[in-house]
Amino acid sequence: MNGLINKSRKPKFELILQIIDLNNVPLVAGQSYVKWHLPMSTAAEHRGATSKAPIKEHKVTWDYERSLVVRLSMDKTNLLQECFIEFEVIQDYNGGARGEKITIGRVRLNLAEYADIHDEEGQIMVRRYLMQDSKINSTVKIGLGMSQVDGDRNFIA
Repeated sequence: MNGLINKSRKPKFELILQIIDLNNVPLVAGQSYVKWHLPMSTAAEHRGATSKAPIKEHKVTWDYERSLVVRLSMDKTNLLQECFIEFEVIQDYNGGARGEKITIGRVRLNLAEYADIHDEEGQIMVRRYLMQDSKINSTVKIGLGMSQVDGDRNFIA
């Protein structure tokens, strides 16, 4: 259905994505990484992962940054439609003969809520998000910035 929408009703945005760190990790050993993707897209550039980083003092730091182009759809009232980006935080243990990987939590954000929203200096918005589907109270720090590069600018976020 998304493919039938006129291109003028699908503004193009440059998305700057930062995955900065993970706080309050209950373990003190192992490594962790974050996989992310846009479920509405099958394009290879709309998915990725941070490198594995060690847990140090109950914290993992990545300083991952990626820039990509995303198209969001508008309905007939010029309201931007939902476009989610999903993050999966994975813990990698090296105990035993085989390493064990478990998902320690997920974060799901609607990119339509971040369209053309920046802080006062025009930088990306950095926030801490409590993970969903998680039994621990770890928070992941993510930065998002979206600026429109093409399409109809007469939308409601």
